[in-house]
Amino acid sequence: MMKKSYKDIKICCYAMCASEPEAFIDRWLESMKGADYITVLITKKGDSNFEYFKKKQELPEFKDKLIIDEKEIKPWRFDVARNESMKLIPNDVDAIICTDIDEVLIDDFWDDYRKCVFEHPNVDRIYYRYAWSHDAQGNPANVFWYDKATQAKGWKWHYPVHEALICDKDNYKYEGEYNLDANKIYLHHYPDQTKSRGSYLKLLELRAEESSEDSYGLFYLQREYSFRQDYENAIKYASQLYARLMINNDNSYMMKPAVCVSLGTYYNEINLKDESEFFFRRAIELDPEMRDSYIRLAQMLVYQGKYKEAYLVIDDMDKNSKYIEDWRIQPWCWRKWKRLQILADCKCWEMKYDEASQLFKEAYNDIVELEDFTEAYNQNFFADLSWLQQKLGE
Repeated sequence: MMKKSYKDIKICCYAMCASEPEAFIDRWLESMKGADYITVLITKKGDSNFEYFKKKQELPEFKDKLIIDEKEIKPWRFDVARNESMKLIPNDVDAIICTDIDEVLIDDFWDDYRKCVFEHPNVDRIYYRYAWSHDAQGNPANVFWYDKATQAKGWKWHYPVHEALICDKDNYKYEGEYNLDANKIYLHHYPDQTKSRGSYLKLLELRAEESSEDSYGLFYLQREYSFRQDYENAIKYASQLYARLMINNDNSYMMKPAVCVSLGTYYNEINLKDESEFFFRRAIELDPEMRDSYIRLAQMLVYQGKYKEAYLVIDDMDKNSKYIEDWRIQPWCWRKWKRLQILADCKCWEMKYDEASQLFKEAYNDIVELEDFTEAYNQNFFADLSWLQQKLGE
């Protein structure tokens, strides 16, 4: 039937759920009210979430809208679970979006999404801005474009973890992509920090085994090893990925400089400074606008006493780096205190302790968020400051 207006477009939000806090479920459901259908697959038999959602079905605002089922997924794979959750989507739906229970959609999303699908009926995938993290005041920190909103038919999930949507191009002749309003952050992520990611490594190893050509899987795998401080394996898989990207001349999503920063960081962790410097400088060469590589290189150099070189790196950073919201952004690299810490460390090597003290004072006043204190501790800010205070005391 021909849709008379965008308001006739039907949207289904689909999700899977297991052992989620009830407060998360309440918050998620509240933000999904703009959908025509909300479907949830409980992926663990006997989970109390199932009974909680059944109670929600009895509420007037969710009657005939909230659809739930339960199915144990063994062995666990995210793609299998998400594909099972898609089976709950009603047949009369025009567009779908996948969200997680720890995410929240803003009210504007529903009208904007309906208008997009109505005006662009042949567009396959609709992108929208997503806040992956927030600061202590609730302001978005890491923001990038997300792609889990699609036309209703012809899609399935692939990969056991960090799963991705793929389209059956042979049977569904969609054309191109579309971005919703770039001035709006439509989806916000508020994760449950108590949840373990212990299963990720084995699933990522399985992904690499099943899809040897998959660069993204290798990127996630080397990163996962680094989280566990297994730098030998992190370097092994990051090196494989770097070689593949260079041979294939593949720089999708600017992955080349990102993996170079990873390699520079891992080599620095195991005290191979020459190798580390090579990859940081290679990252700068590949993407002069990416601030992360300058900051890490300058800090490494100044800790080696190469403060003149560190000054030059900071000068180049000030001239070239640009804040571009994408998945690679590390907010702490853009904080004023981090740049000042490096300059203060340089002054310490020059034995200009009074100037270093002023820089540290200015930097300290910029450390206001909890995330700043955490990252400043990780970045040896307080250790460097303590060293200077001891020197001044002498």
